[in-house]
Amino acid sequence: MRARTAMAAAGTVVLLASAAPAAAGAARVAPVNRGAPATTGAATGAVRDRVIARRSPRARAAVGVGATHAYRTADGVSIEVQLSQSFADTEENRAGAQSFVDFLATRLHGSELGKLRMFIGMPGEVNAQCGGDSGVQACYVEDERRMYVPSTDPGGGSSPFTREYVMTHEYGHHIAAYRRNDPFSAINLGPKYWSSYKLVCAGVFGGRYFPGNQGAHYLDDPGEGWADGYAHLHFPAAPFQFNRGFAPDAGTFAAIRRDVLTPWNGPATRRVRRTLSSRHRVTSTTSRLTLDGTVALTLSGPRRANYDLQVVENGRVVGQTRTAGSRDRIAGTVCRGHPGAAGITFRVRRRSGSGPFSLRISTAG
Repeated sequence: MRARTAMAAAGTVVLLASAAPAAAGAARVAPVNRGAPATTGAATGAVRDRVIARRSPRARAAVGVGATHAYRTADGVSIEVQLSQSFADTEENRAGAQSFVDFLATRLHGSELGKLRMFIGMPGEVNAQCGGDSGVQACYVEDERRMYVPSTDPGGGSSPFTREYVMTHEYGHHIAAYRRNDPFSAINLGPKYWSSYKLVCAGVFGGRYFPGNQGAHYLDDPGEGWADGYAHLHFPAAPFQFNRGFAPDAGTFAAIRRDVLTPWNGPATRRVRRTLSSRHRVTSTTSRLTLDGTVALTLSGPRRANYDLQVVENGRVVGQTRTAGSRDRIAGTVCRGHPGAAGITFRVRRRSGSGPFSLRISTAG
């Protein structure tokens, strides 16, 4: 899995120097249209954006910004908004910025909304802030928790998505930044319920998906598939241009709602307590897995006994311990979609000794 890379400082400084105006001008932040469609015409290409892990201090210092204010949603959530230097700090432009905040409050969200920062600039300025790659319309910078979005429809010829759609897509990245998908990165593979439903883990190991790849495999990046699925929850009639394995359906939307409103908080555990003896040498239990993630078994048996653990899929032992004693542990990543991954059998096998044991089973769910 290729991690998302930081923006190159030197290139950023050059781009920003050429894009930022010398002083605040007469440009206007037009109010957001809550009823805007996803596109302004036929779309033959995907939304192009970037997820940037971090920007260097030098690049941050080179960002030319205008007025910065905190704006509140109707229910009191505060969002910091920076305007580019193109926009004077006028009542009209502050009202325009407020409309961006009000629009985001209509998107399905949780408490992460109050942790968002936003930069609004002209499409060319946003492109420069996001690295300057051709066609990039917006971006999300992880360590800043900031989305960079255009003040008008970004255009782009074959990808005429509206600013409202682009903003919704970017907010999907912000949600992922505040969700878990252990042992994976939610911003790269999507949050737990969506990622598991779309069998992302199996697709990554199968070479079909490329987490964090913002280049040649941009359309195969699960993080982008998640963000665009989230956008489709709000714009269901929009064309879907990413890998068809990420294409939304009713189950996708149900998983997205769960990830947003009741996110995954950690593994589920249960204990099995049984006894082994010369007459009962092996015992087993099966767990039905609904989520991708880590499976961990911890055995605690008699001090003088020697018990082993086995993990079985489709009748085949895929993992086992052979250590002395009966204090064994085994762990690994299980992806739904692999043969037998929906239900896995765990065995405790006696080699010597006898007595009761406790087996702690931890799974993603």
